[in-house]
Parts: sequence; C-alpha cells; structure tokens
Amino acid sequence: MTKYKSSYQKLFSATLATAVATGALVTAAPVYTSAAEAKSFSDVKQSHHFYEAVMNLTARGVINGYEDGTYRPGQNISRAHAAKIMALALGLDTVNVKDPGFKDVKKGHPYYGHIAALVEAGVIRGYEDDTFRPNGNLTRAHIAQMLVRGFDFEEESLSNLPFKDVNGKHWFANYIQTLYSNEITTGTTPTTFSPNAFVTRGQVASFIYRSELKQIPEEAPETSVNSEVVGFVDGKLELADGTYNVGASLQGLFSSANLPALKGAVVKGDLENGTLVKVTSIELKANGTAENSVTLDGNGAAVSGNVTVSGDYVALKNLTVNGNLDVGQNVKNSFTTDNVTVTGKTVISDSAASASAFTVAAVAEKPTIVFTNSTLGALEVSKEGAAVEVKGTTKVEEVVVSSNITLTADAGVTIPKVTVTAGVTDLTLDANVGNLTITSVDAKITLGEDAKIDTLVLPAGVDAKDVIENYDSVKDQITTVEGTTPDTTPTPPPSSGGGGDVTPPPATPSAEKVLNDLLLQHIGAGNPVVGNVSIVLSGKKFTATVNEDSATVSDFIAAAETAFDRVGTAVTVTEGTVTLPGGGKVEVGDGTTGQSFNELISEALSGVGLEGDEELTLFKGKSISATVTGKVNGRTFTDTYTFSFSK
Repeated sequence: MTKYKSSYQKLFSATLATAVATGALVTAAPVYTSAAEAKSFSDVKQSHHFYEAVMNLTARGVINGYEDGTYRPGQNISRAHAAKIMALALGLDTVNVKDPGFKDVKKGHPYYGHIAALVEAGVIRGYEDDTFRPNGNLTRAHIAQMLVRGFDFEEESLSNLPFKDVNGKHWFANYIQTLYSNEITTGTTPTTFSPNAFVTRGQVASFIYRSELKQIPEEAPETSVNSEVVGFVDGKLELADGTYNVGASLQGLFSSANLPALKGAVVKGDLENGTLVKVTSIELKANGTAENSVTLDGNGAAVSGNVTVSGDYVALKNLTVNGNLDVGQNVKNSFTTDNVTVTGKTVISDSAASASAFTVAAVAEKPTIVFTNSTLGALEVSKEGAAVEVKGTTKVEEVVVSSNITLTADAGVTIPKVTVTAGVTDLTLDANVGNLTITSVDAKITLGEDAKIDTLVLPAGVDAKDVIENYDSVKDQITTVEGTTPDTTPTPPPSSGGGGDVTPPPATPSAEKVLNDLLLQHIGAGNPVVGNVSIVLSGKKFTATVNEDSATVSDFIAAAETAFDRVGTAVTVTEGTVTLPGGGKVEVGDGTTGQSFNELISEALSGVGLEGDEELTLFKGKSISATVTGKVNGRTFTDTYTFSFSK
C-alpha cells in the first residue's frame, strides 16, 4: 500500500503541474476536466446525482459506455468492469504487471492487466480458491474495501455510523466507517448502507469520483494581495483579483469616501482568512484638479510600508506611514499632507514608480508640496522647481536639498538641519534652521526676510557672501558661520583725522550659552505634556509637574523626549553624571556615542533599578541633576541641568 500511495501522489502532482503550466487536460485529475467536454449518454441526465462523475470519468477515458450511446447507470457492475475503471482512475501501469495467478483470469483475458495491477497494488486479493470471479457482481461492501485501499485512506474504527446493517462484527465495518467519515457515502437510506447489495455502474462512478476529490490537497488560503483597487461592494474592498473583507484597523482607510483617491491604486498587503489585515504598501495613481484634490483620509490607520504618490492634486490626511513616502514625477501641481506621520524618509523627486492611471493635469511652473501638522523623518527634495512649505506644528528631522527649490516654514517651525548638495544654484530659503550645511562650492542661496540660521557651515575656502546671494541684507539673521559670529555691525566711517576707534565685533558666545538659548527657544515656547506629566524650562531648571498620582517614570521620560525632540539633531550628549534624590550618582554614556537627554536620564534611572512602571510620586518635591557633556551644532559643551518635580 505504501508503494501505491507514493506512485499515486506523484501522478497527481505531475497532473497538477502540467495542467497549470499548459492549461491542458492531459491526465486523470478530476477537477481539470469539465463534464461538458465528455460525450453524452442518452440515459445520463444532468439531474442525476452521478452525472458529474460519469461525465468526468468519460472525458478522461476511464469509462466508455456502450455502442448504443448508453451508460446504463442502474445496471449492476461486474467485478472485471469495476477493476478496469478502478485501475484506470488510479493511473496504474496495466502492462508491466505480475501474474496474480487467478485460475479464471488468464493473460489473454481483456481485463487481465487491470486486475493484475490492482492485486500488485494491494487493492484486491481475490478468493481463497485462487479465483477472481470477473463476471460476478460487486457488492457495496467490496467496493468500500477497494476504495479505502486504492486511495489509501487512513482506516477508521467503527464509531458514529448511522447504518443499522453495519456493526463491529462485520469485516467491512471499518471500510464503510472510513467512507462515511470522508463524506464519500451517505448510504442507501439515512439508516442503511446495504453492504451485501450489488453496486451499480452509476454508484461506482460516484464512489470513485468522490474518492478522487478527497485526494486533492486543500488549496492553502491566500496570505497576501497585490492588486489594483476597483471599488467597494457591500462594505468589502474590491480589487482587480477579488473582493476582500477589511480588518477593523483599516476600515477608516478603505472606505467608499476614499474611493476617488484609491481608484486604480496598487495595494499590497497581508490576508488572514480572506480579510485584509495589514497594508505593506500603496501606490496612489488617481488625479484631482486644481479645484478639487483627491483626498485619502486614513482616519488614524497605518500603512506598514511605503506610500507612493503617482498622481497629481493629491492630499493625505490622518495617516501613519511606517516606511517611506515617495512623491513622484506625476506630482506637477500640488501635493499636501495634514496630520501625517512618516517614520521613514519622505522623498520628493522626478522619478516614476509606474504610469499614472489617469491623464495628468496641466503643468504648473512650481509644483507646491505642503506639509501641515505632520511629523517627518528625513525629507529629501530633488524635484526641480518645487515649492516646499512646512506649516503648523510640523516637525521634520532634516531636509536634504539637491535641486533648485523654494523652502519655507511657518514662524513656529524650526528645521534642525538643512543640507544643500551639489547641483543647487537657485535655492530660496525662508525658514528657521538650526544648522544649514552647504556641501557644494557652487551653491547659491537666497534667504527670506524671516529666515533665521543658527549655524551656517560652508565648504573650506568659501565665504558666506559667495553662497548667500543677499548676504549683506540678511547677515544679522545668521548667528554663527563655521563656529564664529559673523560681523553684523556696520563699519563706521573714518574720522576726519584719518583714524579713530572701530567697534569690535561682539564676543563669540560660549557653547553652553548657545545650548541654553537653543533649549529656551524651542522648549520655553511651549509646555510639552505627555500623559500626566508636563515639563517647563526656566534658565537651566526643568520643572516636571506630576498631574496625576498614577503618573509613572515612563510618563516622565516620554515628556522629556517630547521636549528635547524640539531641539532636533542640533544637540547630542556623549556622557554625564546624573545625581538622584538622596545623593546617589550614576555615570552614563560612553564618551563617544551621541544620546538625547531623555535617553541619558532613562539610562540613569534604569541604573538604580527604577523601571518604567514606577510611580513618579516618589520624586515629588525632589530633584534630579544632570551634568552632561556633548555637542551643540558641532561645538563641545559641559553643563548642568536640574529636573525638579513639583508637588
């Protein structure tokens, strides 16, 4: 039996592979041949329960019927005919066989090869007198035995059979139980199987066909999707390759209200039992108009990978992108965000992900890209002529510019770092910038009247006037140039005697002062509140207000992180000493690796065993001081700050 099972599975696998590869119906697999392809029989109607089985087996050459065009489904089948059908259905080799030694089945018998093949495969054995009785009729008990052995079903012990004419004393009980458990038989009535009744030609076809179907491995459910959005049907997402339910966390994103923006979008994601539960990427292809942008409102949903914008006049709202946001070449007029978080890079370029699904609108002289109330990581801009605007409460870690653009930001927004690379010869910058680094000697920049630059870093041998086109009128808007304070004091005219004193430039502020001014500028402007903790800075003293007794150490660290994030990458801490309530000191940092203030404080608290779920009430009325060493805008500082916890 083991030998037969292996050969049958190999045949079935080969059938599946060939059918998929060629689309042809070449072998015995039942599901790949339509009943419509078989010749018809005058006595087999579509209303008959055995119709599909007879048609399928006939189309595959397993059964032929009679010359008069009938199949005679109600006629009892002989043992020889049953052996032939079974051997052909199983795909056995009926030529290279071993003689079974039956007295009544010699080598010249028309069904010798089929009977011998079944004996060799262990499907049949014949009688004790060395006969097979080919012309005898086959009982329902015997066909049950042949099916279980032939298709190698796992034999089951008698358990839940409803048939009163089958009990544990019968030799065939387990075979019938096996067929019943596999839904191959329902009996001649709900309570009888009729094991000793002869099986008909129609019943044999049904038995074999149902047994074959049970051998087909269940198709594994799809676990992923990659298809275009068509629309929505009864609350389900209709893609080009099928219709899917949408998980609760994504229903705000995949809604009929978003269809104008989602139409034609390519969605990749993960499926669980036919439900879209995770989106790994979206490419938006739809276009809006100058009067009416297409808006994708995520309603708080998250995309686990990249979002690509390949349409024009597109707006994103209330969405988290846990990957990159790519704004491609088809954005020729407008793209906006509102309350969008991008954890990866945001790339504005002239590259194309794929062709747009619809006609692109007329080209504007300057495509406008606006980020409002959003949180971005690194922003890379290489789209020529783009006007990039940063508005509201938007936070961006760094902007890298490699094309001629206009970059503006609201007065309340500070961009920690802007890097200008080769190829930029006409950049207009009107924003508060912590660090403006120029890497090209050919760069040309015009500063807006509201721009403020904390530190301007230039290539070696390049003067600020060579880079800043309007330097003379905006030099007082730049705090330091390559670590020195630029001369913002007009040179007084010489005295009539040809001499006179010249007012010296102001002294370069210390790194500690630059640090403190930067902290006051960005943290003093607002009071970060996270959960039940708020932080206020005055001088070098931070006051952490514990608003609820349930506030924890994690709440404090999160509030500190929110505060220091406003300073961005301008400040890093490499080492320090943290003094805890009671006088205990913890050395933190390794002197080389940059950390944020909150990372340093978190490290100190962990060092004395204070975990995140500890309540902050134990700090009320006490303070933590931190003497830290690090760099601010590339300059080394050492300073002490105190966190006091109000009662």
